[in-house]
Amino acid sequence: MASPATRGHPRDWRVGIQSPDHGHQLRCRQVLNETKPCDCPGCTRKRSGVSRYCGPHRDAASSRGDPLARLPARNELAIFKKAIGIYMHTDPKFAARVAFDLRSLERRMVLPQSFCLGVADLHPKLPQIAKAKGLLANWQHKDKRTYTEAVIRTVALIGWMQVYFHPGPAGGLWVNHQRFLETRAGALMGDFRKTIGTTALIKKASGATHRHLGRDFVRHAQHIYGKDFWSSAVSTNDGQSMTILDYTKRALKAAGLL
Repeated sequence: MASPATRGHPRDWRVGIQSPDHGHQLRCRQVLNETKPCDCPGCTRKRSGVSRYCGPHRDAASSRGDPLARLPARNELAIFKKAIGIYMHTDPKFAARVAFDLRSLERRMVLPQSFCLGVADLHPKLPQIAKAKGLLANWQHKDKRTYTEAVIRTVALIGWMQVYFHPGPAGGLWVNHQRFLETRAGALMGDFRKTIGTTALIKKASGATHRHLGRDFVRHAQHIYGKDFWSSAVSTNDGQSMTILDYTKRALKAAGLL
């Protein structure tokens, strides 16, 4: 597949010329695939198209990253964010390095205000990467939010997944854990909105658009905080040694969330 044209502002970008597709082979693959059962445990429906899932589960997997996993609650993520802040206070040297890296990243990832996209800028030929850049520019200039906020939330989301995301009904399919993580990280950017008087126009961003953003958030979070951040050792006031993840689990249990 050819790369999209990315000259000028994102609203002017276009999907590149596609290579000829082999329609007959694709149709044969689809017919064969639709004879197989959906990959979701307990689902008795047949697969849809060339997906591993039936129609409803395919749509859920596309928009959420996984057809079964529930979305993280705000109060759950708040506890993980609080745990990150507490750990920063216990290790000033690590906190100083992280702060320096985040400041450098913030300067590097700021997009021009002209990259902002509105509802009227979306058109059928607009590639996913343009929508992703537009959402990030909207976040930075219209919402007055920072890239650092997205990275910290992604670190909290990584911890949340280690506690709540597991195989089984309504717990998520482990094969999709990375896809779910990237989708939920990018979903922080929201959708395309415009308010006219008292009417709000909303065009939802697809899961693919959110994953474009989420991949960068996850990569930067793991690079700055470390892939094993939630395994970092901490000590409680009574001298007990545990990981920051175990400490967070205790806080979740105390709040009745685990």
